[in-house]
Amino acid sequence: MNVHKRFLALAAVSGAMLLCGAAQAGVTQTVFALSDHPDGDVNPPPYGLRFDDLFTEVGGTGGVTSFSMDHFGDSTLTVTDDGVGGLTIDIVGTLYGGVDTGSGYGYGEGAFALDYTYAVSVMADGSGWVVNSEDPMNSGTLTVLPGNANLTSGTVFNFFGRVTEGGPIFVFKNDGHRLGGHPEFDPLTTWVGRGWHETDTLSGSTHDFLFVGELIPAPGAGMLLVGGGLIAGTRRRR
Repeated sequence: MNVHKRFLALAAVSGAMLLCGAAQAGVTQTVFALSDHPDGDVNPPPYGLRFDDLFTEVGGTGGVTSFSMDHFGDSTLTVTDDGVGGLTIDIVGTLYGGVDTGSGYGYGEGAFALDYTYAVSVMADGSGWVVNSEDPMNSGTLTVLPGNANLTSGTVFNFFGRVTEGGPIFVFKNDGHRLGGHPEFDPLTTWVGRGWHETDTLSGSTHDFLFVGELIPAPGAGMLLVGGGLIAGTRRRR
């Protein structure tokens, strides 16, 4: 999808979300359009979520397994502030991926619905947010959509956040993480999300979010309060 058209479509969706949030006293939402990070360790193909060996949970093929956010271009990250100190992060969208073959996908190739929530220990941190707790409410699902030749439509993979080396389970910041050498991403208007996961049967190998986000301005608003700082509502230049 054309980047400009994709941005306008997501802006319309986020505008409706923001208006709904405003209807609830004190509730505010900040919405970002998500894309694959350009510096993933197994790129190509590019990805926003990597979950090696995931399909072995249903008797499928293992190996490097990744999922692109760019294919459908509808992935968003929404930070909701309930007005009384509670923050929630929701990441949703339609991803495309499967077992990585280097130039494309093998086993499990197809579309998947992502629905992930961080609901506990979400904190503003500088230019963004961090999540520190492995609470069960910091979890989500990846659901197989129709048309997959190897996996049954409706199959749900559950996964949850985990701490790595004593650090947070998720970070979403405007800090240029691994964007050096990629001048197409403006470090002033690009956020980077990264988080680590496991399932009930899989741990230890590479299972992580790695994506970039661009702020979608609120309708009619030129400025938004984000992570404790006032910033202009602009979109990434590509």
